[in-house]
Amino acid sequence: MIKYRESKISAHHNYLVNEMPTPGFVVGTPDKREGFYFLGDRVLPGESTPRISCRLLTKDSMDLLLELHWNRIQSNPQACVHLSIPGGFQITYPSGDIILEVRTQVFANGFLTRIKAKLYDEAGVLRIEPLGDSIRVYDAEEPILDSPYSTTL
Repeated sequence: MIKYRESKISAHHNYLVNEMPTPGFVVGTPDKREGFYFLGDRVLPGESTPRISCRLLTKDSMDLLLELHWNRIQSNPQACVHLSIPGGFQITYPSGDIILEVRTQVFANGFLTRIKAKLYDEAGVLRIEPLGDSIRVYDAEEPILDSPYSTTL
């Protein structure tokens, strides 16, 4: 028996999530003031840069690692480093170990962003991990966004 999954592909920009092109996704609850979340927000026509916002926690102590808002570090108590790379950016520990990598590939008709990360929530539960060229997202809710995320981030 073949399993089918619905795909809501954007004609402009997609993230590769659970091995499927996805126009935007969210894991966790960005509206909370504390706790893990990861948002790959929808990218509107005329724009090419992915919109990554997140609150990442350390794996061992669940302390705040860093907060990003639209690809820029907002809070950085662990002194992580933001590096520009071809097609995107990396966030690394001061030691150089990669926490998050975001790369966007340009095609004739649009853009595809690939993310590499292994991220845990405040309970120490794995929420995002690498899956081939995509990420696997573990969430009880459907993570796909049909429109840009509306929040007070």
